[in-house]
Amino acid sequence: MDEGVQDVIIIGAGLAGLTAAALLANRGLKVLLLEQHYQPGGSCGAFRRNGVTFDQGTSMLFGFGSRGFNPHRFVMNELGEPIEVIRHDTLYTLKYGGVPIRFHSDLNLFFQDLSQLFDDDEMAQVRAFYRYIGDLYHKVIAANPICVAPSEIPPSVGLRMLLRHPLKQLKLLALLKKSAGFLVRKFITSERVIGFFNKMTSTYCYTLIDETPAILIITMFMDNHVGGSYYPVGSSQQLAGKLERAFERLGGRVLYGTRVKEILFENGRAVGVAAEQAGKKYVYKADAVVHAGTVWDFYGSLIPAGESSEEIRRWAASLVPTYPSVVLHCLVDASVIPEDTPPIIMLADNPGALDEKEITLYIFSLADPSICPAGTHTVMAIGPSLREWPSPADGAYRSDGYMKAKREETKRLLDTLERHFPGFSRGLLYNTLATPTTLQRYVMKWRGSVAGPKQAMGQDLLNRQHASTSWENLFMCGESTVMGTGSPAVTISGISAANMVLRRLGKKEYWWRPDIPDAVIQVDARKAAKRDASGVIRGNCLPDGILRDLHDRAALCQWCEVPPCMGVCPAGIDIRGITRRIEMGNILGASRLLEGTDRFSGEISCKACPAPCQTECRRKNPDLEPVAIRPLLIDLAEAAGEKA
Repeated sequence: MDEGVQDVIIIGAGLAGLTAAALLANRGLKVLLLEQHYQPGGSCGAFRRNGVTFDQGTSMLFGFGSRGFNPHRFVMNELGEPIEVIRHDTLYTLKYGGVPIRFHSDLNLFFQDLSQLFDDDEMAQVRAFYRYIGDLYHKVIAANPICVAPSEIPPSVGLRMLLRHPLKQLKLLALLKKSAGFLVRKFITSERVIGFFNKMTSTYCYTLIDETPAILIITMFMDNHVGGSYYPVGSSQQLAGKLERAFERLGGRVLYGTRVKEILFENGRAVGVAAEQAGKKYVYKADAVVHAGTVWDFYGSLIPAGESSEEIRRWAASLVPTYPSVVLHCLVDASVIPEDTPPIIMLADNPGALDEKEITLYIFSLADPSICPAGTHTVMAIGPSLREWPSPADGAYRSDGYMKAKREETKRLLDTLERHFPGFSRGLLYNTLATPTTLQRYVMKWRGSVAGPKQAMGQDLLNRQHASTSWENLFMCGESTVMGTGSPAVTISGISAANMVLRRLGKKEYWWRPDIPDAVIQVDARKAAKRDASGVIRGNCLPDGILRDLHDRAALCQWCEVPPCMGVCPAGIDIRGITRRIEMGNILGASRLLEGTDRFSGEISCKACPAPCQTECRRKNPDLEPVAIRPLLIDLAEAAGEKA
């Protein structure tokens, strides 16, 4: 597989890697993206079971709004890549000791909810605190829209920002080495209020206020009420799919099922990577390399020991991770979820501590009914797990002990759901649990730590890995870098890494500009997304015609981990990759997968084939028809201008 020498190789197709790849391709660079999984997105992805779409993890997506902190909107606008999203009425609801606190866009409504918890004197303190951070947020942070990490802002840009609001900028800079606890206690003396803010920071970045950098909570707390949270129509996989679509449209090349084993060096420079795919070894060369993964993998396995110092390896190993997490995916009868339930609920059954009772629920079928059959809801419950879990490498995840631990964790989470939604267990139609071992195995979350290194004092912001590394042509992005965890943060890290590559090459970097056309489309999914009588997902507001028809037929695919259809295809067509791309609107990428096989050569032709792929399709069961793969591929080829 000779790819030639690339301008850039990017390791990892999570949101950070996809963002960097697409932005670099948009500047005309030759970019190769390597991903060990069979689909893009990392934890911002989805899987299917019996016609139900389950989000994998990253689902509370900030950053699509027209105001506030909006890196997702920035990237989609720069790429000119339309995406349809649903805006939630409230960011989320925090059930704090049983009291629901709704994070409204209107701060006064938020304060009204808080008054259930705190007396008038305490609320006066809360309002004073929010006036202070609101002033800094609106007049400094939001007034200077920049979608790159502070470590990658050139001094000239930083100076211009300082001169716009010098006094407030200096106030902000003074907080760089202060904790959120320091800032909060300037206004708040009530330990009850401080306990509430501890819970707020722990639900975001798994840290308490005395661990959390002060500068982070200004954006974190204020953007709760400004930017809002969103859900891509069809599932969170759509965000990754749209980035992949833009990348392939711009000439980028992505290889899935390809695990990078080592970054290669010559004379102190990164010159490429050694990788494995389907048991075969490959070497890919490039002028620059970007690692979109964890700092532990970067220094612990990808960089040869002789190329890095013992000091930096010790530093990486010393970083404290966030708690490992378990993720329970459920399908339930709709009757067990009250109609007024919000899509995102954070459960704080124990307000006084960060423990295993801190669970976040995502019920996105309340916003987008297309992801599951009528009369049902999907529920994803994510929370910390404090027991020991095995590494995927030692195979212990197949052991009886591991399966017993999975059953115990499943019961623990289901018991919590039963307490909040009486009758939940009785209405349960399906469930499956992802453990920390699962998360490491599939989406490379180190030991299942979903948020990477803690964004805690001492290993916060500029003390974390920057986009630039010790090697002049080797870069990094992802949740181990300056901005930390969350989909907006890793997106900013991807922009930052792209800018560092462009700066090195003397090419135009990415900076906020007010005149760019808007690619984000806000829709009411209850009107735009539905299912027809055959179970076809009708989402994405595509116009009627061949693209609409191809999408609806491709959306029946279950994205099987081991697709039997591909195992029996005589031409070796990547059917799963094609159907997923079609569903994401990526007709060009799907048709290129056909062109890359012997699909149209010799005796092998879909028209002449007896279609064993359809016979083996796993969607086939007493209630569901198999995907009509053969006619779909024939029509795709014709739609792309090919002759089947």
